[in-house]
Order: sequence, then C-alpha cells, then structure tokens
Amino acid sequence: MRHLFCPLLPREPITPPVLVLAAHPDDEVIGAGGMLAWHGRQGHAVTIVHVTDGAKGDPAQRENDICAVRRREGTEALRRLGLPEPQHWDMPDGELPEHLDALTSRLRALFLQVQPRTLYSFWFGEAHRDHRAVGLATAQAADALPADCRCLLYGVNHVVPGGSLFDTTDTYARKYRALQAYASQNVYIDLPGMSEHRDRAATVNLDIGGVLYGEMFADLRPHELLSASRLATDLQRLLLRDA
Repeated sequence: MRHLFCPLLPREPITPPVLVLAAHPDDEVIGAGGMLAWHGRQGHAVTIVHVTDGAKGDPAQRENDICAVRRREGTEALRRLGLPEPQHWDMPDGELPEHLDALTSRLRALFLQVQPRTLYSFWFGEAHRDHRAVGLATAQAADALPADCRCLLYGVNHVVPGGSLFDTTDTYARKYRALQAYASQNVYIDLPGMSEHRDRAATVNLDIGGVLYGEMFADLRPHELLSASRLATDLQRLLLRDA
C-alpha cells in the first residue's frame, strides 16, 4: 500500500486498532476492500460492523432467507481479505435514518470500547439513506473517538470528491475475489466488474508506473467530521434535490 496524494493532511501512518463501519454486507469491500486486504496482510487488529440485516438485498425474492445468506457472504468475503467475522447489529435495512439516535448511541459505545486509531466509515454525500445515516451517526458520536484517530471516509454510491488516494494495486486481486463472494448481490449487479472499473479510474490522473488500482478517501480527524457532514449534506441536497 502506498499513500499517493493527500492535500488535506500530511502523510501519516495508518495504525491499528482499526474499526470499519458498513451499513450493509458488501459496502466496506466495495469502498475500501483494497485497504482492508492490506490491513489483513499486516495482521492488524480490525473490528468490522455490519449495521443492518441486509433484508432488502433481494428484491426478486430469490433466496429463502436473504439475511442469513448475506451474513454468510459477508463473513466469507472478509475471510478472503484476511479479516475476522464482523459484528452483526441487525438494524432494519433501509430504515437507519429513523433509528439515528439509537445508532449514534451504539457507535459512541463502540468507539469508547475499541478506541480506534484508524476508522473507516461513509462519506457524507452518499446516495443511499442508510449510508448517509451511518456517516452522520459517526460524526455525532465522534467525541468518543481518540482525538488523533484517522477517519478515512469511503464512497459506495458516489466517489469521494477528494482526499487521500492509496495505491491498492498489490491487494486488488483479493478485493475482486472478496466481491465475488457476494453471489446473492452479483445476481443483480456485477460488483467485481464495476469495482474494477472504478478502482482503475481512480488512478486516471497519475503518471506513476505500476499503479493500476487505487482507493480514495476523505481523510479527516474526529473534530472535523460534524462540519464536513454539514457541508456535504447541504451540497448533496442541492445536487440531488434530496430533502
């Protein structure tokens, strides 16, 4: 893993313990799978939380129990990245904004317990309401994070507008294989193929030999999260006409 570009902060190490937040099984692999594979390779202490039960991930009702299927797929995907089984909070899929206070409380308790030095969560300008809710709850609970925690915010529906770009060329194959584990989701959308296009496109402006894949993150400190959330939310409402 190489840190290629960071206009917001000086280059700093990414250190454990690491905490990873995902609204649904697969979010964290789509947005940060290359970096998570790097953490797995380093043997870092990594805690992953899948916040919802993923119940709305099978609109055609192809599976008898989509929640159980997605739980198995999420565990297998993380195993392929060299990471442990996630925590399953089983909050209602698609309804996190209606449970924002409870989610914020749970995150605050988790932050106090784990005391992460590196946190992966959602960028605030995401299109999915659950993603935005996890991002907002992260910002609202940020007072429980260590002051020097490095908060790397990823995008799933939307590309992060700027921040730190990491070279994930050496770990991309693991990310691709992890995304293949989500068979129930790949019926509807080609997660491995589309991720390959996006991670390749992240390097379009680089003239560095051998860098083929990258992941971009907003790179912030805990005290910056609330103000960044407000700015991103205002812009998202303007651009998407989303009240």
